[in-house]
Amino acid sequence: MNAVCKILKPYLRKILNSSIAEVELTEFVHVCRSIVQPYLLYIRSSVSNLCTQQGLTITDLAYDCIADMFSRNDQNKFVKIENFANSLDENIDQISDINLFHAFKSFLTCIADSQLARLYSQADPTGSKIYRNLRDVIRASPFFNLRRDLRGLVVESSGADLCNHLSEFPMEELERELVQRVDYQFSTRKFLTGLNEMFAEQTQYRRSIPLYDLVHVLKKLHYDNFDPPSDTQPLSTEGLQEFEIEQICRQVEAVLKEKILLTYFTKGKIDRRQAEAICSAFHDMICDWQSNEEKFALFSYLKRYLDIDETEYEETLRPKMEYLLKIARNEFAARLMKEI
Repeated sequence: MNAVCKILKPYLRKILNSSIAEVELTEFVHVCRSIVQPYLLYIRSSVSNLCTQQGLTITDLAYDCIADMFSRNDQNKFVKIENFANSLDENIDQISDINLFHAFKSFLTCIADSQLARLYSQADPTGSKIYRNLRDVIRASPFFNLRRDLRGLVVESSGADLCNHLSEFPMEELERELVQRVDYQFSTRKFLTGLNEMFAEQTQYRRSIPLYDLVHVLKKLHYDNFDPPSDTQPLSTEGLQEFEIEQICRQVEAVLKEKILLTYFTKGKIDRRQAEAICSAFHDMICDWQSNEEKFALFSYLKRYLDIDETEYEETLRPKMEYLLKIARNEFAARLMKEI
């Protein structure tokens, strides 16, 4: 940690002054990875199953978080890093190395949490909807508080002894207790009433439970209040000017270029020729999205710029192209829904 504390400030100064060299930027990416990857691996260890579902590794996810941090605005500025620097209580030249490190680590872990939330939403749309509904109801409840600790977001009793010296509530017993307290047609508030009663009556376990555990229980119960969103619902550009659509396409393309650089090229998973070909292929695809031209298969777009047969494509580049396509669609949809 001491080594990172000492080199963090010089890197950030150069990024903010737009004077950082490519070699230094690569070095800084590795510094960021040394911060965020342990957080994902050890503090949020449940993410391993999520990565497996999405065809990612923990390292891939760490680089995705770093790519998000390095996103640029239309002036080619690292806008999130600038916002971080502006949020500090002291000027970056005056703040101590150790305080800067802790602030930067918190900044990176917040980005990681946002990235995880997006992945959870993709992998489990129903669970994501339950999570948001449950979180919002808990925030308005007089019986519970939401707090973040090493387990993530935690639901705890309000105004009661939390019994933190005791062990955590076992999942099987938690499910059994709550099933006995609710019927099969229930609201979120009734569910939380049962949870509050359960907390008040027991003295064997902590009076706090990770929010994701409660979502898991709700999913196992017959929870008819939620219907999974449709992934086939088309997104319309109606109401947007042509220049607004062009701007969205440029932003999505910029995100893809950064992900290609940080997720694949800097890690040696593809060479420069492949990286440039993939960038060009997605540029053509996004242009076709914009103009409603005929859509082609991923391999067809890539074949325009890279001499590769289908067998080699299947073995080496198809998973990467499909992952990038998923990113492009998500980024495009998010910006389109924001603008409409």
